[in-house]
Amino acid sequence: MSRKNVFKLGEFLKILREKKGVSLREVERDTCISNVYLSQLETGDRQRLPTPERLKKIANYYNVTINELLEKAGYLESKDIEETYEQKVDRIFSYVTNDPNFKFGTRLKGKCDLEVKKFIIEIYCRANGKKELLKDL
Repeated sequence: MSRKNVFKLGEFLKILREKKGVSLREVERDTCISNVYLSQLETGDRQRLPTPERLKKIANYYNVTINELLEKAGYLESKDIEETYEQKVDRIFSYVTNDPNFKFGTRLKGKCDLEVKKFIIEIYCRANGKKELLKDL
């Protein structure tokens, strides 16, 4: 993997971290991945792709798919990635629940099934005039 691809991954990770408003130490606390290692990923100093276990932790923490991380690292091209229907729903659900303007009472705990996620997405889209999100469903 080229340094250019590593840095693309690092830039993406930094953007995700800043968007979430957390420090490297907070990411370390929540993922058990060293903040030094995370910093090396963000700056492109780490030349190898994280292990699948670390990629999964990072993807889960930032509410993105492993495929998105691999695409940013240059291992996949977006045209190579075929999303399943469930992955589309999960991606849109993650977008909806991470929107700071979306208020839905109490925080959701545990996993929601596909139908609940679709319902929440539909309510969000109707309330916020974002019906374009529904076109993928």
